[in-house]
Amino acid sequence: MGDTLSGAERVKGFSESMIREMTRKAKKYDAINLSQGYPDYPTHESVLKKAKDSVDSQLNQYSITWGEEELREKIAGKLKDFNEVDYDAEFEITVTCGSSEAIMAAMLGLIEPKDEVLIFQPFYENYVPAVSLASGRPVFSTISEDQKIDREDVKEKVGDDTKVILVNTPHNPTGKVFTEKDIRFLRDICLDHDILAVTDEMYERMVYEGEHLSLASFEDMWDRTVSIGGFSKVYSITGWRVGYVAAPKDLMEPIRKVHDYTTVCAPTPFQHGAVEALNLPESYYENMLEYYRKARDFLYESLKKTEIEPFKPQGAYYMLANISEYGMNDKEFADRLVKEKRVAVVPGSSFYDEGGEDLVRFCFSQEMDLLEEAMSRLKV
Repeated sequence: MGDTLSGAERVKGFSESMIREMTRKAKKYDAINLSQGYPDYPTHESVLKKAKDSVDSQLNQYSITWGEEELREKIAGKLKDFNEVDYDAEFEITVTCGSSEAIMAAMLGLIEPKDEVLIFQPFYENYVPAVSLASGRPVFSTISEDQKIDREDVKEKVGDDTKVILVNTPHNPTGKVFTEKDIRFLRDICLDHDILAVTDEMYERMVYEGEHLSLASFEDMWDRTVSIGGFSKVYSITGWRVGYVAAPKDLMEPIRKVHDYTTVCAPTPFQHGAVEALNLPESYYENMLEYYRKARDFLYESLKKTEIEPFKPQGAYYMLANISEYGMNDKEFADRLVKEKRVAVVPGSSFYDEGGEDLVRFCFSQEMDLLEEAMSRLKV
């Protein structure tokens, strides 16, 4: 998409979300939905109660645009304790309508026409529209099936027009957890070429192998990193639409302008629920991780017994799998699977600029009985 296109023309160039389309097909065919990331892990009772009490207390009007002060302070504390980065809650943290809005606001606030954004593919499908709507140009480097980044390719793709590297760890959809060597390599690229980093850390608490590392915590990266997170997946509240963006004040100012004029504020009572989420004990995260680890291992071992070749994720709750043995492309496979086996998955090509036709993505965030039923249907 060239920078001469109007906003309306750019929007027309986007395909409909394949993830949402597969969810609609799952409903149509009464299928088990392993496409969209709906977490079945139970929302903590205290978090639900806090949101309900907030509604009952008439906390139903606009919050301050940047987010409730108590929530921003809590996020700042979490970022310091867990991510090892310091932010001023008054000027450097903004509560958004989910992490997707945070990504969009960051791109619209920071990207100028012709700026390039390096994106690792396969990618979360909102990244490319966000860059394109900001009149930027997405450039792609591929994560291999064994979850490696191609460092020589990254070096080749970065140039004078590169403005941002977009990093998602743990990564959707591969499940890659970026290693310390990966992060240091990207840090050096950013410093050598005067590039900003935008990090999507939505799944930071879902790490099965390795450890979560925040790029902003590395030497000389704080002042050139925009860190994005949210509450949807870890706390099983995807419909509440509460996320956040943290960045140095000079980078935050244009991001806040976009946020102010697009969404005004995140839902007020759910912001209070998010405060309570950040009060949960460490045991909550340990139990959640064990829940998803069990689901991951079950799905992986079950798929290995079929002609589908799964790739074991290190984090998040998605699993890519190769379906080339079936002699059809990803869209044909997904369409037949939802109609004939009543199991919905996402075609792999929806996560690529080019490629992915031999892949599909499974989501294992559902209860074990549903995963067991889905796997029994695949065997029929």
